[in-house]
Amino acid sequence: MFKNYLKIAFRNLQKQKLYSLINITGLAVGLAVCMMIMLYVTHEMTYDRFHANAKRIYKLQASINIGGNVMNMNYMSYASGPLVKQSQPGVESYMRTLDYFKPVIVSNPLTPETKFKEEKLVFADPAFFNFFTFNLKAGTAGDVLSKPFSVVISQDMAKKYFGDTNPVGKTIRLKTDSAYTYQVTGVAENAPSNSSINYNFVASASSLLAMKEAKNYTGEQSISGGSFNLFLLLKNAADTANTRKSLQHMADNNKGDFKTQYHLSSITSLHLANNFGDFSNLKYLKIFPLVAVLILLLALVNYMSLTTARATLRAKEVGVRKVSGASRKAIAAQFYVESGLFTLLSFTLGYLLCYAFKPWFLNILQLKIDNSFLYSPIVLMFLFGLLLLTALISGIYPSIVLSSFKPVITLKGKLSRQSGGTVVRKVFTTLQFSIAVGLIICGVVIDRQLYYLRHADTGLNRENVVMIPVGNSIGKNYPALNKDVQALAGVSSVATSHYAMYGGYDMFFIEGKTKQESVALASLSVDNKFISTLGLEWKFAPTPNAQLATRTKIVINETAIKDLKLPANPVGSIIDAGNQKLEVAGVVKNFNFSSMESTIGPLGLFIAADTTQAWGTMGCNLFARIKPHTNIPSLIGSIENIYKKYDQETPFSYTFMDDAFDKQYKAEDRLAAIFSTFTYITILLATLGLFGLAAFTIEQRTKEIGIRKILGASMATITTLLSTDFLKLILLSVIIASPVAWYAMHNWLQNFAYRINIPWWVFALAGSMALITAIVTISYHAVKAALANPVNSLRSE
Repeated sequence: MFKNYLKIAFRNLQKQKLYSLINITGLAVGLAVCMMIMLYVTHEMTYDRFHANAKRIYKLQASINIGGNVMNMNYMSYASGPLVKQSQPGVESYMRTLDYFKPVIVSNPLTPETKFKEEKLVFADPAFFNFFTFNLKAGTAGDVLSKPFSVVISQDMAKKYFGDTNPVGKTIRLKTDSAYTYQVTGVAENAPSNSSINYNFVASASSLLAMKEAKNYTGEQSISGGSFNLFLLLKNAADTANTRKSLQHMADNNKGDFKTQYHLSSITSLHLANNFGDFSNLKYLKIFPLVAVLILLLALVNYMSLTTARATLRAKEVGVRKVSGASRKAIAAQFYVESGLFTLLSFTLGYLLCYAFKPWFLNILQLKIDNSFLYSPIVLMFLFGLLLLTALISGIYPSIVLSSFKPVITLKGKLSRQSGGTVVRKVFTTLQFSIAVGLIICGVVIDRQLYYLRHADTGLNRENVVMIPVGNSIGKNYPALNKDVQALAGVSSVATSHYAMYGGYDMFFIEGKTKQESVALASLSVDNKFISTLGLEWKFAPTPNAQLATRTKIVINETAIKDLKLPANPVGSIIDAGNQKLEVAGVVKNFNFSSMESTIGPLGLFIAADTTQAWGTMGCNLFARIKPHTNIPSLIGSIENIYKKYDQETPFSYTFMDDAFDKQYKAEDRLAAIFSTFTYITILLATLGLFGLAAFTIEQRTKEIGIRKILGASMATITTLLSTDFLKLILLSVIIASPVAWYAMHNWLQNFAYRINIPWWVFALAGSMALITAIVTISYHAVKAALANPVNSLRSE
């Protein structure tokens, strides 16, 4: 029986090539999108779950309240680990890791002239490879990090620096603030792509104690904020609440100026709930599955709509089968087998499409997924579940409808009066275009908001400014480097700042009227050319001959005047910064020194007096404004030559300021790219469905069209008649989708302090695109039918 069902299914597949192609292609595209999004979602949801003790590993974090300002601390002091272990009976062990905050210069001592700038240097306690489930390819887990200046390197780094030879026992040179030689004691597998702990080099934490800069990381001897990730392995996962409560009790008993709150975060939650409530990853996990469901729904609607629409062509077959004794259950099973065959073919094609477009999709998301993850049990289980679910949904409605036909009515050819499928198909068509119109509106609004962010007046001139990170290797040569760059013909001015623009800032607190009140003031250390080079404007300029370059004077922005409750013109006013008094030397107009997702906060600029002392010992960023009509590649090459003259150890790199500004919105860029892609796919699916439905509907009205032509109807009249019913549904889709899309985008825009108002033309554009798509799709069949010879149309079967 099953073999007979398959034979009939294949026969219908070959007989109705156009409709089979539409059904299989549409469903395959929907499944491919669903697979790619499923891959992304599954990958994000399984972060750090591969660790053997993942359920018992928690990260200790804290937040402190300083005068009403809450400061979150992701990192703890070096001493916090042993002190917490000693005081908390529920803690089995601890692990401290320090993610080195900037790239390091790496070289093989055998080829010292070849240097690379590398990231992902991690300092860790000796039990790192026992605490976490990272596999060692060479070395013993308990010994590899037991001695100072020992390092475990990843497989990629082993290949890069040592080729095919065994690196264990050899040495490698890592330059942090100073250069040190490390012995390679092990080789670890590359960290899985779904790991929140990433490494190229894992160095022993004891190395820090022997380094010049050790006091910067290990000086604090109490449980407090610091530089280390502190992971705790609890004896029992149920001890979480008791451990946190005990830690909080200790903090409450400490007599200090600040109120501290401790938090224990499961390692499996760190990726999605990173940095105390930054739920950007979680936000995508809510949006993308919804879009995937909508697109798969469109594909399934196409299939069910076209299958039931062509029911009249199978009506007599069903009638004959029932008269011959076939039960409704047997007929339903037959159509389920046909749906299963279509689903299997679509699933196979969809998987091939997913595999082909996966690199492009992951590139848009700027995401890397290990190939091994693609064949993990959870992914394979999800794919199998998707296949079963699709087969179940795609077959249930057609099999119920077709198996319910009454043999007497179907054999008399009166099926159209009893099927009631027309209303269902209209609902399906309206649903399809409602989704398409909604996604078009969302895509356009996201694009407009990003355009606004990139072209808004941020209060400084970002164009043609190149930022060059300078390491402390420059030392006392920095003034010479600055002077040589300034002397280049294509450079109009040069400035210096400790941080790159949009790359961070320092923070300190200004006392308010009471001890319980303070103002968090962001600060940047800059030189005296910074304000003019970046095009900042004065609100209140310094007094003539004022000496700005002193640590007792500060330049503030307009927001700081308000937040610090200073006079309207605060030049000359004194700010109480606790240990010192600061004189306001001038006020610059507000400018965006961070993302436009938040309002401009209070800012202070400290002008450095001696650039050699200020920048030569701790590194900085050089800003060079490029003159118009300059050959930029040639100029960058000249700057690089100057740089290498003073620093041959640190590889040269640069970033344009407008690129750094745009990089802040990479999450929104990804969202825009994904929405654009999904919108195109949605329009494609809706068009495919409309194409097939229009073809069938017009085929059913062939005789009507022939009669109308004989009675004198023109081609335009017939085309308009055939298109009107469909266009009414498209207009209804626009009416349904517009308020829903407006609500969704209105809520999304609230994430930005600076945002657009949703313009009316967005809805008109989306509606016009849907109407034009529908008109073109329908007109093909309508014109073809209107041009047909009425004699052939009226010929009896």
